[in-house]
Amino acid sequence: MKSPVHSSQRHFASYLWACFGTLLLVAAAFMFYVWTEKRIDEANELRYNSHNLVDELRQSSDDLSRMARTYVITGEPQYRKNFQEIVEIREGRAPRPSNYENVYWDLVLGNGQRPRKVGVTVPLMQLMRESRFAPEELALLAAAKNESDKLVGLEIAAMDMRAAGGDVQRAIAMLHDETYHRGKADIMRPIGEVNDSVDRRTRLLVTETEVDANLARFSFMFSAIVLVLLVWRAKRQLDASLGCSVDQLQTVMERLGRGDFSEPLKVASNAQDSVWGWLAHTQQGLARLDAERKEALERTQRLSRLYSALSQCNQAIVRSHSEAELFERICRDVVTYGGMAMAWIGLIDREHDRISVAAAYGGGVEYLDDLEVSLDSSVPHGRGPIGLSYQSGQPYWCQDYQHAAETAHWHGHGARYGWASSAAIPLRRDGEIIGFFAPYSSAVNAFDHEVRELLLEMTLDIEFALKNFDRETIRQQADQRVQYLAHYDVLTGLPNRSQLHERARLLLEQARSRRTPMALMMLDLDHFKDINDSLGHTVGDALLSELALRLTSCLRDGDMVARLGGDEFIFVMRNVNSAETSDIARKLLDLTGQSYTVGLHDLKVSASIGIAMYPEDGLDVETLLQRADAAMYQVKRAGRHDFRFFTAAMQQRAARHLQVVNALRYALEREQMHVVYQPQVSLKTGRIIGAEALLRWNTPELGAVSPAEFIPAAEESGLIVPIGEWVLRQAVRQARTWLDAGLPPLVMAVNLSAIQFRTANLPSQVAQVLYEEGLPPEYLELELTEGVAVQDPQGAIATMNQLHDRGIRMSIDDFGTGFSSLSHLKKFKVYKLKIDQSFVRDISTDSEDKAIVSAIINMARSLGLTTIAEGVETVEQLEFLREQSCDEIQGYHISKPLRPADFEALLSKQRD
Repeated sequence: MKSPVHSSQRHFASYLWACFGTLLLVAAAFMFYVWTEKRIDEANELRYNSHNLVDELRQSSDDLSRMARTYVITGEPQYRKNFQEIVEIREGRAPRPSNYENVYWDLVLGNGQRPRKVGVTVPLMQLMRESRFAPEELALLAAAKNESDKLVGLEIAAMDMRAAGGDVQRAIAMLHDETYHRGKADIMRPIGEVNDSVDRRTRLLVTETEVDANLARFSFMFSAIVLVLLVWRAKRQLDASLGCSVDQLQTVMERLGRGDFSEPLKVASNAQDSVWGWLAHTQQGLARLDAERKEALERTQRLSRLYSALSQCNQAIVRSHSEAELFERICRDVVTYGGMAMAWIGLIDREHDRISVAAAYGGGVEYLDDLEVSLDSSVPHGRGPIGLSYQSGQPYWCQDYQHAAETAHWHGHGARYGWASSAAIPLRRDGEIIGFFAPYSSAVNAFDHEVRELLLEMTLDIEFALKNFDRETIRQQADQRVQYLAHYDVLTGLPNRSQLHERARLLLEQARSRRTPMALMMLDLDHFKDINDSLGHTVGDALLSELALRLTSCLRDGDMVARLGGDEFIFVMRNVNSAETSDIARKLLDLTGQSYTVGLHDLKVSASIGIAMYPEDGLDVETLLQRADAAMYQVKRAGRHDFRFFTAAMQQRAARHLQVVNALRYALEREQMHVVYQPQVSLKTGRIIGAEALLRWNTPELGAVSPAEFIPAAEESGLIVPIGEWVLRQAVRQARTWLDAGLPPLVMAVNLSAIQFRTANLPSQVAQVLYEEGLPPEYLELELTEGVAVQDPQGAIATMNQLHDRGIRMSIDDFGTGFSSLSHLKKFKVYKLKIDQSFVRDISTDSEDKAIVSAIINMARSLGLTTIAEGVETVEQLEFLREQSCDEIQGYHISKPLRPADFEALLSKQRD
């Protein structure tokens, strides 16, 4: 396809370049003209500035004369000041006022107020030299300035005469005589000559520049006319090259841009080689390409419909949440997007060995209501496309539905609904056929190779979706299990800690909004660990499950019970007061105390209940739980099998207990503990034969804390083990120190708590301390309470035997206050009984205490055991014990517990 002729292109390009060159010429002429005008403005400005400076010299001379004459006549000092200021401004010794060349001193008021602000300080002659005066003009101005300075001297002389009180008339005459006027004329004459010279010089410059300006105007106008002519010629050439107007060209190009190629362009004979002619040829080519594109588009659309159905099926797989929904979408999309007449999906009914319709869409689906399709090949409706596909395990394609023998049973339905071909494609799950996908088409031979591949791929996608549904079902079941485990106790089915907090907060908000009371109860089984330890956790778990059923049965609507963990249960009771809560607590205790049959075991348990009331005891769940827990532990300490309400005293005790426990954790590290020693004396010899190591604790925050307070706290928190080990080492080391110092040998008694005693490595640990500190074992005595054998008598006996085998002595502390039996005492490898001070305190006055002490001493003597009485504080107590043949005593009557140095001094005194 040829474009417009090259000659037209070259002509048009030449005109464009000519226009561009002429435009540059016009711009240059215009710039030259502007430059000449600027030179004229500069010449006029030079004339104006020169006249201003010359006039300033003249004006200053006149102002000086006026100020001098006024002063001479009036004697007003202000005029002489003004005179002096005029001179200083002209000489550059004072700043020049703004716009000084304009009227200034005529506007100065009598109070000296100035009409304008001051500016820079510069001499008048310097300004003249900077203003481009000609040399001869500067000479004349300098002469005028000199004459003015002479006249200033004359004026100053006249003013001095007036100031000195001389002849005023003579002073006035000095400023008005012929000499003064001649001096004035000598000033004005050069000034006039300078003005004439400036006018001539600047006028000549303006005249010369105006010639250049006229030349620039002519050049500009001429080049502008040439530019207009060239533009006109270029327009003519452009029209010839286009072959049409610009509007016609724009309209046609817009139409072609919209893809409208239907109307051919009419080209004149003389415009064949123009742009219009070239565009006409292009339009014809585009019309041909558009026709080819439409044909290809129709072919592509036919193919895309097939794949659109597959795409929609894939979307259905993604969006569907169940098999039924998926099957409905698949059937609808195959008909709507795939061009099928009808489609249905049937699932195998194994019980009746037939196909049941799961989903259908399209024309003729009503026939499926009475459809009979069997998998039994012995019956006619079992030998159709679906039956043949089931028997072969492969898809079956019926390309001529109305004439195929296998569809003879359904020819009537096919003719009615216009079905010309059909297919039966097996659906599999885990490799087993579970149903069939059956599409119907209104065209014979509709299932060509591409359609078959499409339908088979669609079937594979359906089978993949079925697997995903199976996996999703398994996942949902797992999620439900996880959710259940997250909020409910596995053993009892009761809400767990998480669910408790969530629901308790909701009940608390309801109580707050309705302004009703609420109770939170914590129930803990007493000695439940014994059941787990003796009968096993299986029995314990069964008991907890039975208990949970009982507790749930007594709940009101809206109340809740949760298992907090272990054997702890939490009750949240709505809208109950203290009295009602007490009744509920008693009912729960009675219900818990009823017997349980677990396997072969008949069991009974008791419970302790702590109660916190809203809003008296707390405004949030955490606070109520904490305070119910504190109340429950008070029940535990008081003997169990009861309930208590929380009180402020409990809170104080709990806070004190927490403070003590927290401080205990750092007591050894911060060296806040120390050991004191109380002497033990033999009643036979009166000499110190032993010492009991007693722990003391002082803290900056709590001060001195009683052992009766911090020892139980250490046992409950588990800190008693490291503390006890530290005390044992300190006592053994001190005993070794006293031996090394040459003091008499003595037995060091160290108390062991039941928790320490139950540690598995106690014998080896004690032996290790004795070995490391170098103390013979016969100098160490371990004081044990009777309670060490309550839980595990045989284990206690075994531990005592191991200690005894290592040569370590043992005694029973606080004898008579525990619960051990005499049969256990007989088996214990102990050599001494310590009579508790509660019996010793009143033996002087209480006959029962006397009898008890006497019985203990006699029993110990019969068993071959030594007795020691603690807490001896009076002579009467000492004498009674001596009468009863008690072996040893200790107490404040002998000495209070002493620091090591004081105890050593006591031993030294006894030796001396």
